[in-house]
Amino acid sequence: MREPLRPKLDDALYALFTRNWSKAKIKAYPRALELQAKNTHGRTVEAFQMIDAKATGMLTHVSMMIAGLGITAPLLAQHPYEEAVIIAEICVYLLIAVGCLRCLSALAPDDLEDDPQSSVARELIIRQELYGFCNRLAIRFTILVFFSLPIMLWWDPSKVP
Repeated sequence: MREPLRPKLDDALYALFTRNWSKAKIKAYPRALELQAKNTHGRTVEAFQMIDAKATGMLTHVSMMIAGLGITAPLLAQHPYEEAVIIAEICVYLLIAVGCLRCLSALAPDDLEDDPQSSVARELIIRQELYGFCNRLAIRFTILVFFSLPIMLWWDPSKVP
């Protein structure tokens, strides 16, 4: 009988993530996670959870826009300029997605410097401001895409030299 893939994959991931770790670090890891949770106040945890929820929602919007642009590309793009515009729009949405994924990244015990409170505060500021930037960019860019698609529909590429 074949062994399931999951244990092999888990073993490979474990080996990858702990490749340069000492045995003492591996043994202390659960305690470091406990200390991280203990040093993070309830309101801070709520703030991280709120950013996570919002970034997840924005990722949904971004992925739907990428899918929509991918579907409309063959229907609208009848000239290399139009293809370039749609590809550029998809690339901007991919950059927004990377920003949202950064907002969702997990804090590892190694991320906490000598002062865990300032490390957590720094991370909270980064995530909140990055989320705000991604949100504003997504709103403005979606409006731009909303207007660019009908323009491409009515634009006559045969008039381009």
